[in-house]
Amino acid sequence: GQQHLLPASERQRCCDAMVATIARPSGLQRSVAAALAAVQHGFEEEHLEPHTGYSLDLAFPSSRIAIEVDGPSHFLLPDGRGVRKPNGPTLLKRRLLAAAGWKVISVPFYEWNRFAT
Repeated sequence: GQQHLLPASERQRCCDAMVATIARPSGLQRSVAAALAAVQHGFEEEHLEPHTGYSLDLAFPSSRIAIEVDGPSHFLLPDGRGVRKPNGPTLLKRRLLAAAGWKVISVPFYEWNRFAT
């Protein structure tokens, strides 16, 4: 079985707190969702992943594909070569979702903005 470091009641409190802080979709996310809807149906917006407590921006739950629309707050400042790397919380979310069986696709804001203009 799975070993838990926190009792069930504390794990539930943590999950409840995560759900309570779920943000509304950004304009960027709405733009990506509209483009996706034009070519593919059957995805959910702000899908709550029950094993991790994370909200997935766009998800195909039956095939366990998540599309995360990553705005500027998901990245460190660009390095000397202009490369933007995901920050710690973003990497943690991706790893936990992958461990829960999800294929995570990232749509970085700087790539989307380049195509949208």
